[in-house]
Amino acid sequence: MKNFSISKIIAATLGAVIVVLAIAFTLQAQTSTLNVKPGSRITYTMQSSSSAQEVNVIVNTLVPTISFKWNSPDNQYGKVIMSNEAFANGKKLASMLFDDPNGDFGFFWLSQNMFNELSQGKTTFTLNNGVKVSGVQNGGIEQIQIKVNGVMKSVSVIHAKPVLPTGGEEFFVLNDPKNPLIIRMKTSEGGFSLTSITE
Repeated sequence: MKNFSISKIIAATLGAVIVVLAIAFTLQAQTSTLNVKPGSRITYTMQSSSSAQEVNVIVNTLVPTISFKWNSPDNQYGKVIMSNEAFANGKKLASMLFDDPNGDFGFFWLSQNMFNELSQGKTTFTLNNGVKVSGVQNGGIEQIQIKVNGVMKSVSVIHAKPVLPTGGEEFFVLNDPKNPLIIRMKTSEGGFSLTSITE
């Protein structure tokens, strides 16, 4: 009887160890946000109605302004600055890269105002150089798998769904008010998808 009890204790202990190891492994493969900082390299696939190409984004600064350089395999390149005002209160998004000398657009980031509105229910914006106001609503928190420092990890995102039942723009934004990085965007003009990041 004594030996039987010891065996049960050993079995229970081993089971607990296995459970702890499984939880630790799962947590290691998940991250709630991304540690984007100067020098981080983010790779996006940019899509149009007829083609897709890879673009590398190199973060220069995050404060006092967001700025980054980008380049593509076909030797296209540029530099983008998102002004303080745009990051705080901007309502302009872009699904493609183009010159923005005033720093008005959030190319890969939502403004903090837009993020707060979306978190509470819904928000509005204009896309690219258009004047049409689009709306999206909070479709809930989801997990997306992306490659972080060479390892596939799950990040927490807010799914921004079209307000209109007929459809419209849709995107997934990192669930982080300090770093509302857009992970994926889909529009009638194209969009983009983050494929990997080296923090």
